[in-house]
Amino acid sequence: MARERQDREDDEPEHFWRDLAKDAIIAGAIVALFLGGLYVYSGVWPPLVVVESSSMSHNDAESKLGVIDTGDMVFQQTVSGRAAVVTYIEGRVTGYATYGDYGDVIIFRRATSATPIIHRAIMYIELHPDGTANVPDLLQLPFGEWSARNRTASTRVPENLTSVTIHHMGFEQNINMTFSFGGFGLTQRSGFVTMGDHNSWSECQGTVSDCRVGYDSIGTIPRLQDIQGRARGELPWIGLIKLTLQPTDTCCPRGWGTSGPDGAPKNSWDNLLVTLVFLAALPFILEYASRGWTRFVSPRLPEIRWPWGRSRAAKPGPEFLDDPAEDDGMPPRGGLSGP
Repeated sequence: MARERQDREDDEPEHFWRDLAKDAIIAGAIVALFLGGLYVYSGVWPPLVVVESSSMSHNDAESKLGVIDTGDMVFQQTVSGRAAVVTYIEGRVTGYATYGDYGDVIIFRRATSATPIIHRAIMYIELHPDGTANVPDLLQLPFGEWSARNRTASTRVPENLTSVTIHHMGFEQNINMTFSFGGFGLTQRSGFVTMGDHNSWSECQGTVSDCRVGYDSIGTIPRLQDIQGRARGELPWIGLIKLTLQPTDTCCPRGWGTSGPDGAPKNSWDNLLVTLVFLAALPFILEYASRGWTRFVSPRLPEIRWPWGRSRAAKPGPEFLDDPAEDDGMPPRGGLSGP
């Protein structure tokens, strides 16, 4: 008995490391499948980007689910062509909205910044060298919702425009935004006029009748080849972990809990703390839940006899057959009889 106990104790370290290696391989395979699935879905790497500023938020002091706030991680999906991006104008006509307003949010690069920008695509334009632009999407809007000017007068023809005003813009739909095409400082190109939701909201307060700032202007008309992806879904506040470890100029230079203009909303930090505590406690919760199920719930469940679960040992084998000699009291057939 002592010998068997010693053998089991000697085997325990071997079983421990073998099980640990098996668990590590399984965990690695799950992570690889998850990341591979994300890449197949998104078509771009990395499939997630961390939002480092508040340019898309809808509140100065509070983050909201379904809105892009500082510290959120946003899924991105590759853009295959012009039709893959729904502009604000197109979304307003069809009712298509993402992240609290009409149209798609795109992630793009520009020459003046190494960090990608994440803003809403407002309209697609064909910019001319003389600072005018064609905006064919305007014809989809009712005439009462926009006005435009060319070099001589007001016009309803969306060609060679110097400016266009779209009424009732913004996530509160209370801004009349005027876009001036001569202020981009670019040569001829076709691309998207973009705007951050928070930028227009903060810049245009008090100038609702005619706001001329808040959209991306100087040098910013991303072309299709400049677009890294379009935003699709989010993991709220999880990106604050990265920004705490690797702070930027726009977020968290003072570390964990940084709020205000160079930080994230307080409720994002609070929610992140709750999330981390829950994730740390999750293995223990699952362990105790499993024990409780095994001890209290499983014994009270009716036993289900599955046809394929019958034990082969239950079937009568040769070793369980009765001896015929014992059944009839006669000696085995072919045996010797007494006198």
